[in-house]
Amino acid sequence: MPAPKTIYFSQVAAGKWRDWVRVVNISNQRAKVTVVARNYRGDTVWSVEHNLNPYQAWSPPVEGHADRAGDASLEIRSDQPIVGERHCHLGSQVLDFHGASPEDRTVANRLFFPELYSGGGDWIRIFNVGETDALINLIVRDLRGRVIRQLSGRARRLGWWDVSDRNLGQVNGTLEIMSTQPIVAERHLHYSGGKTAVGQLGVAID
Repeated sequence: MPAPKTIYFSQVAAGKWRDWVRVVNISNQRAKVTVVARNYRGDTVWSVEHNLNPYQAWSPPVEGHADRAGDASLEIRSDQPIVGERHCHLGSQVLDFHGASPEDRTVANRLFFPELYSGGGDWIRIFNVGETDALINLIVRDLRGRVIRQLSGRARRLGWWDVSDRNLGQVNGTLEIMSTQPIVAERHLHYSGGKTAVGQLGVAID
C-alpha cells in the first residue's frame, strides 16, 4: 500500500508533557507540507507550512505553539508521500506514536485495542478525522469475550472525545470502538507508580 499524504496525531499535550514531532518527505520530489493544530472542538488554533526536499526531515515547532491554548490535535498534509513520528515526554515516561493514516490501518470507522489493563491507568483519545460529527460506541470485553460495559459518546468534526478507566472500569480485557466517521484512537497506559508509560494506536478491523 502506498505511503500516506496525510497523517494525524491525536494529541499535542499541554502542561508538563513535552512533545516532539518529525515528518519526512519520502518521495523523490520536493514536498509542500502543511501542519494544522486544532482544539477539541475542531477549531484551528495554529498552522505552519514548510517545503521539504526528497527524504528531508523536519520537526515542526509544535511545542509552545500548537499547545499554547491547551491540548491540540495535528493534521499534517503533503502533496508528496510522508511519514511522521511523535514523542511525548514527562520524566521517565515516554510515549511514541507514528502518524496515523488509513494506509497503515490506524484510521477507520472501527478500531480495536487488544488490551485494557486493570493494574495501571488507561487513557484513550478518540479523534474524529471525518467530515461531520461522529457518534461513537465503545464495547469493553473481558478476556473470555464477555461484554462488561458499553459506552456512547460524540466527537465534533476534527474534534475528539477522551475516555479513561474511570469510564471503562478497571478491566483486564479488550476495547472495540465503532464510529459513524473515520477516527484515530490513541491509548496511554501509565503504571509503575507513574514512572512508565506505553502508547498504542487502535488497529482497524473493518
